[in-house]
Amino acid sequence: MLAAAAFVYVTAEIMPVGALPVIADDLGVSEASVGRLLAGYALVAAVATVPLVRWTAAWPRRTTLLFTLLSLVVSQLISALAPTFTVLALGRGLCALTHGLMWAVIAPIGVRLVPPAYAGRATTAVFAGTGLALVVGSPLTAMMSQVWGWREAVAAITAAALAVAVAARFTLPLMSVAAPAARWPWGRRNRGLSTMSLLTLVGVTGHFVSYTFIVVIIRDIVGIAGLNLAWLLAAYGVSGLTAMGLLAGLGDR
Repeated sequence: MLAAAAFVYVTAEIMPVGALPVIADDLGVSEASVGRLLAGYALVAAVATVPLVRWTAAWPRRTTLLFTLLSLVVSQLISALAPTFTVLALGRGLCALTHGLMWAVIAPIGVRLVPPAYAGRATTAVFAGTGLALVVGSPLTAMMSQVWGWREAVAAITAAALAVAVAARFTLPLMSVAAPAARWPWGRRNRGLSTMSLLTLVGVTGHFVSYTFIVVIIRDIVGIAGLNLAWLLAAYGVSGLTAMGLLAGLGDR
Protein backbone atom coordinates (compact mmCIF):
# COMPACT_ATOMS: atom_id res chain seq x y z
CA MET A 1 0.00 0.00 0.00
CA LEU A 2 2.86 2.38 0.85
CA ALA A 3 4.50 1.59 -2.49
CA ALA A 4 1.18 2.35 -4.17
CA ALA A 5 1.05 5.71 -2.40
CA ALA A 6 4.57 6.51 -3.63
CA PHE A 7 3.59 5.32 -7.11
CA VAL A 8 0.53 7.52 -7.46
CA TYR A 9 2.21 10.59 -5.98
CA VAL A 10 5.27 10.39 -8.25
CA THR A 11 3.10 9.60 -11.27
CA ALA A 12 1.13 12.79 -10.57
CA GLU A 13 4.32 14.77 -10.05
CA ILE A 14 5.97 13.79 -13.34
CA MET A 15 2.81 13.47 -15.43
CA PRO A 16 3.56 16.70 -17.40
CA VAL A 17 6.85 15.16 -18.61
CA GLY A 18 5.16 12.64 -20.90
CA ALA A 19 2.23 14.89 -21.76
CA LEU A 20 4.19 18.13 -22.16
CA PRO A 21 3.47 18.74 -25.88
CA VAL A 22 -0.20 17.77 -25.52
CA ILE A 23 -0.80 20.08 -22.55
CA ALA A 24 0.97 22.94 -24.32
CA ASP A 25 -1.21 22.56 -27.42
CA ASP A 26 -4.46 22.24 -25.46
CA LEU A 27 -3.89 25.26 -23.20
CA GLY A 28 -2.20 27.42 -25.81
CA VAL A 29 1.10 27.88 -23.97
CA SER A 30 4.70 27.09 -24.80
CA GLU A 31 6.34 23.78 -23.94
CA ALA A 32 8.79 25.70 -21.77
CA SER A 33 5.86 27.02 -19.72
CA VAL A 34 4.56 23.49 -19.15
CA GLY A 35 8.06 22.40 -18.20
CA ARG A 36 8.07 25.09 -15.53
CA LEU A 37 5.16 23.28 -13.88
CA LEU A 38 7.75 20.83 -12.53
CA ALA A 39 10.15 23.56 -11.46
CA GLY A 40 7.35 25.42 -9.68
CA TYR A 41 6.18 22.16 -8.10
CA ALA A 42 9.66 21.52 -6.71
CA LEU A 43 9.99 25.08 -5.40
CA VAL A 44 6.67 24.93 -3.55
CA ALA A 45 7.55 21.55 -2.08
CA ALA A 46 10.95 22.77 -0.92
CA VAL A 47 9.53 25.85 0.81
CA ALA A 48 6.55 24.09 2.41
CA THR A 49 8.07 20.84 3.63
CA VAL A 50 9.86 21.86 6.84
CA PRO A 51 7.00 24.04 8.19
CA LEU A 52 4.45 21.29 7.42
CA VAL A 53 6.60 18.58 9.02
CA ARG A 54 6.87 20.70 12.17
CA TRP A 55 3.14 21.45 12.16
CA THR A 56 2.18 17.79 11.86
CA ALA A 57 4.97 16.37 14.05
CA ALA A 58 2.56 15.22 16.78
CA TRP A 59 0.01 13.73 14.36
CA PRO A 60 -0.35 9.95 14.08
CA ARG A 61 1.61 8.85 11.01
CA ARG A 62 -1.43 7.39 9.28
CA THR A 63 -3.29 10.67 9.70
CA THR A 64 -0.40 12.59 8.14
CA LEU A 65 -0.23 10.22 5.17
CA LEU A 66 -3.99 10.45 4.63
CA PHE A 67 -3.76 14.24 4.72
CA THR A 68 -1.20 14.19 1.90
CA LEU A 69 -3.15 11.69 -0.18
CA LEU A 70 -6.40 13.63 0.11
CA SER A 71 -4.54 16.79 -0.90
CA LEU A 72 -3.34 14.87 -3.95
CA VAL A 73 -6.90 13.80 -4.81
CA VAL A 74 -8.22 17.37 -4.64
CA SER A 75 -5.28 18.79 -6.58
CA GLN A 76 -5.63 16.27 -9.39
CA LEU A 77 -9.36 16.92 -9.64
CA ILE A 78 -8.68 20.66 -9.98
CA SER A 79 -5.99 19.97 -12.58
CA ALA A 80 -8.21 17.68 -14.65
CA LEU A 81 -10.91 20.34 -14.82
CA ALA A 82 -8.56 23.32 -15.21
CA PRO A 83 -9.85 25.73 -17.88
CA THR A 84 -6.56 27.65 -18.01
CA PHE A 85 -2.87 27.10 -17.46
CA THR A 86 -3.02 29.23 -14.31
CA VAL A 87 -5.67 27.00 -12.73
CA LEU A 88 -3.63 23.93 -13.70
CA ALA A 89 -0.58 25.42 -11.97
CA LEU A 90 -2.62 26.19 -8.85
CA GLY A 91 -3.99 22.64 -8.80
CA ARG A 92 -0.52 21.18 -8.98
CA GLY A 93 0.62 23.61 -6.32
CA LEU A 94 -1.80 22.06 -3.84
CA CYS A 95 -0.22 18.60 -3.99
CA ALA A 96 3.24 20.19 -4.14
CA LEU A 97 2.52 21.68 -0.71
CA THR A 98 2.19 18.22 0.84
CA HIS A 99 4.67 16.42 -1.41
CA GLY A 100 7.64 16.71 0.94
CA LEU A 101 5.48 15.89 3.93
CA MET A 102 4.44 12.63 2.28
CA TRP A 103 8.07 11.63 1.72
CA ALA A 104 8.92 12.63 5.28
CA VAL A 105 6.51 10.03 6.74
CA ILE A 106 6.10 7.26 4.19
CA ALA A 107 9.53 5.62 4.61
CA PRO A 108 9.45 5.87 8.44
CA ILE A 109 6.03 4.18 8.40
CA GLY A 110 7.50 1.31 6.39
CA VAL A 111 10.45 0.98 8.76
CA ARG A 112 8.16 0.84 11.81
CA LEU A 113 6.24 -2.07 10.30
CA VAL A 114 9.27 -4.40 10.25
CA PRO A 115 12.05 -5.48 12.64
CA PRO A 116 15.07 -3.10 12.66
CA ALA A 117 17.25 -5.57 10.73
CA TYR A 118 14.97 -5.16 7.69
CA ALA A 119 14.86 -1.36 7.62
CA GLY A 120 16.79 -1.13 4.36
CA ARG A 121 14.60 -3.59 2.53
CA ALA A 122 11.43 -2.02 3.93
CA THR A 123 12.55 1.38 2.66
CA THR A 124 13.37 -0.12 -0.74
CA ALA A 125 9.96 -1.79 -0.88
CA VAL A 126 8.27 1.55 -0.23
CA PHE A 127 10.39 3.39 -2.78
CA ALA A 128 9.78 0.69 -5.35
CA GLY A 129 6.62 2.68 -6.02
CA THR A 130 8.85 5.49 -7.27
CA GLY A 131 10.56 3.18 -9.75
CA LEU A 132 7.23 1.77 -10.87
CA ALA A 133 5.98 5.30 -11.47
CA LEU A 134 8.77 5.67 -14.02
CA VAL A 135 8.29 2.19 -15.48
CA VAL A 136 4.50 2.17 -15.59
CA GLY A 137 3.01 5.46 -14.41
CA SER A 138 4.81 7.96 -16.61
CA PRO A 139 4.69 5.90 -19.83
CA LEU A 140 1.05 5.02 -19.19
CA THR A 141 -0.05 8.62 -18.61
CA ALA A 142 2.00 9.66 -21.67
CA MET A 143 0.18 7.04 -23.74
CA MET A 144 -3.22 7.99 -22.32
CA SER A 145 -2.50 11.65 -23.07
CA GLN A 146 -1.64 10.81 -26.66
CA VAL A 147 -4.67 8.56 -27.21
CA TRP A 148 -7.43 10.08 -25.04
CA GLY A 149 -6.15 13.42 -23.78
CA TRP A 150 -4.13 14.68 -20.84
CA ARG A 151 -7.24 15.54 -18.79
CA GLU A 152 -8.37 11.92 -18.90
CA ALA A 153 -4.90 10.87 -17.75
CA VAL A 154 -5.09 13.23 -14.77
CA ALA A 155 -8.61 11.97 -13.97
CA ALA A 156 -7.22 8.42 -13.83
CA ILE A 157 -4.57 9.59 -11.35
CA THR A 158 -7.33 11.19 -9.28
CA ALA A 159 -9.22 7.90 -9.05
CA ALA A 160 -6.06 5.97 -8.21
CA ALA A 161 -5.11 8.43 -5.47
CA LEU A 162 -8.57 8.14 -3.92
CA ALA A 163 -8.35 4.33 -3.97
CA VAL A 164 -4.94 4.41 -2.28
CA ALA A 165 -6.21 6.82 0.38
CA VAL A 166 -9.09 4.47 1.22
CA ALA A 167 -6.69 1.51 1.35
CA ALA A 168 -4.35 3.42 3.65
CA ARG A 169 -7.18 4.22 6.03
CA PHE A 170 -8.13 0.56 6.46
CA THR A 171 -4.76 -1.20 6.25
CA LEU A 172 -2.36 0.95 8.28
CA PRO A 173 -2.25 1.13 12.08
CA LEU A 174 -2.66 4.61 13.57
CA MET A 175 1.02 4.85 14.64
CA SER A 176 0.99 7.55 17.27
CA VAL A 177 4.18 9.57 17.71
CA ALA A 178 6.03 9.59 21.02
CA ALA A 179 6.25 12.97 22.71
CA PRO A 180 10.06 13.34 22.41
CA ALA A 181 9.85 13.00 18.64
CA ALA A 182 7.41 15.90 18.50
CA ARG A 183 9.84 18.08 20.49
CA TRP A 184 12.84 17.58 18.20
CA PRO A 185 15.23 20.58 18.57
CA TRP A 186 15.13 21.80 14.97
CA GLY A 187 17.80 24.41 15.55
CA ARG A 188 20.46 21.88 16.63
CA ARG A 189 23.44 21.66 14.29
CA ASN A 190 23.96 18.32 12.61
CA ARG A 191 26.77 18.41 10.07
CA GLY A 192 26.10 14.92 8.76
CA LEU A 193 22.45 15.69 8.10
CA SER A 194 23.33 19.08 6.58
CA THR A 195 25.87 17.47 4.23
CA MET A 196 23.40 14.77 3.21
CA SER A 197 20.71 17.40 2.56
CA LEU A 198 23.08 19.41 0.37
CA LEU A 199 24.13 16.35 -1.64
CA THR A 200 20.48 15.41 -2.08
CA LEU A 201 19.67 18.93 -3.29
CA VAL A 202 22.44 18.81 -5.90
CA GLY A 203 21.59 15.30 -7.05
CA VAL A 204 17.83 15.81 -7.33
CA THR A 205 18.25 19.18 -9.04
CA GLY A 206 20.58 17.69 -11.65
CA HIS A 207 18.22 14.78 -12.22
CA PHE A 208 15.10 16.86 -12.72
CA VAL A 209 16.78 19.51 -14.87
CA SER A 210 17.48 16.78 -17.42
CA TYR A 211 14.36 14.70 -16.86
CA THR A 212 11.82 17.53 -17.14
CA PHE A 213 12.49 18.01 -20.85
CA ILE A 214 13.50 14.44 -21.71
CA VAL A 215 10.47 13.92 -23.96
CA VAL A 216 11.15 17.09 -25.97
CA ILE A 217 14.86 16.22 -26.24
CA ILE A 218 14.11 12.69 -27.48
CA ARG A 219 11.55 13.99 -29.96
CA ASP A 220 13.59 16.86 -31.40
CA ILE A 221 17.11 15.41 -31.26
CA VAL A 222 16.73 11.62 -31.36
CA GLY A 223 13.70 11.78 -33.65
CA ILE A 224 11.41 9.44 -31.71
CA ALA A 225 7.88 10.68 -31.08
CA GLY A 226 4.36 9.52 -30.31
CA LEU A 227 3.70 6.27 -28.48
CA ASN A 228 7.32 5.11 -28.93
CA LEU A 229 8.29 7.65 -26.29
CA ALA A 230 6.39 5.60 -23.72
CA TRP A 231 8.70 2.63 -24.28
CA LEU A 232 11.79 4.77 -23.72
CA LEU A 233 10.34 6.19 -20.51
CA ALA A 234 9.58 2.65 -19.37
CA ALA A 235 13.17 1.56 -20.05
CA TYR A 236 14.39 4.52 -18.00
CA GLY A 237 12.24 3.40 -15.08
CA VAL A 238 13.29 -0.26 -15.39
CA SER A 239 16.91 0.82 -14.96
CA GLY A 240 16.14 2.66 -11.74
CA LEU A 241 13.95 -0.13 -10.38
CA THR A 242 16.64 -2.73 -11.10
CA ALA A 243 19.26 -0.72 -9.25
CA MET A 244 16.98 -0.34 -6.24
CA GLY A 245 16.46 -4.09 -6.08
CA LEU A 246 20.19 -4.82 -6.31
CA LEU A 247 20.97 -2.41 -3.46
CA ALA A 248 18.11 -3.39 -1.13
CA GLY A 249 20.12 -5.88 0.89
CA LEU A 250 23.05 -3.48 1.15
CA GLY A 251 20.70 -0.91 2.66
CA ASP A 252 20.02 -3.19 5.66
CA ARG A 253 23.72 -3.06 6.50
